[in-house]
Amino acid sequence: MENTMCVAKALYDMYYKNNAKAMDEMKMHKLMYFAQRESLIRHNRALFDGVFYGWKYGPVLKEVRTAYKQDAFSQKFDEVSEETKDLLQFILERYGSLPSWKLSSLSHGEFSWKKARQGLESGEDGNVKLLLDAMKVDATKELMNRSTTIA
Repeated sequence: MENTMCVAKALYDMYYKNNAKAMDEMKMHKLMYFAQRESLIRHNRALFDGVFYGWKYGPVLKEVRTAYKQDAFSQKFDEVSEETKDLLQFILERYGSLPSWKLSSLSHGEFSWKKARQGLESGEDGNVKLLLDAMKVDATKELMNRSTTIA
């Protein structure tokens, strides 16, 4: 399993290389969510050790949020595996060109996010973790959607 911040830094750098601009924070959280879900689809295991919280605009990794506030992505982090880089490249190709608000909207369709938001007002950030088992439900749903799209 990869370190959350190492994955975030790799994703940030790959996005910058492809787009010649920095990735905004909302996009980072959503792409990290989709990367975690993709790892569950491909390998039936989490890609990184971070925990998402069900905030009002979608899943958020608190340590990544802190990194944005502290401009930590200018620092050096350990490299991720080639397998992880391939997965992140797939995520960037599939979702990287979408606006942040579209990614937020997509994340609102996820079972894991809806479950973490139960009992909260729409404007509340909340402090409920997205459970990995609930994310596995999302991964299974996405895999089924891909199967029917291809067929």
